[in-house]
Amino acid sequence: MRAALSVLLALHVVLTAVAPHVHLEPSGSPHEPCAVCVVRTADVARAVAPDLALARVATGEVALAPVPVPSTGAPLGAIPGQSPPA
Repeated sequence: MRAALSVLLALHVVLTAVAPHVHLEPSGSPHEPCAVCVVRTADVARAVAPDLALARVATGEVALAPVPVPSTGAPLGAIPGQSPPA
């Protein structure tokens, strides 16, 4: 059953992409173009992908904010296994 369903779905996708279709909007409209037409007129994929990542530029030394001493929790020595404060 799964095989028949997958074959029918694949056949539907291929026939939908190959069959002529009607555009509801005139060509050159400001809306997005038809996906099938875009795929039909697309360039062939290239082996090398372009580098689209933005370069990080370090402008100076990174300064971390001082970490405050925690004021909550049990004091040292109140938990078994900890040594008492000196």
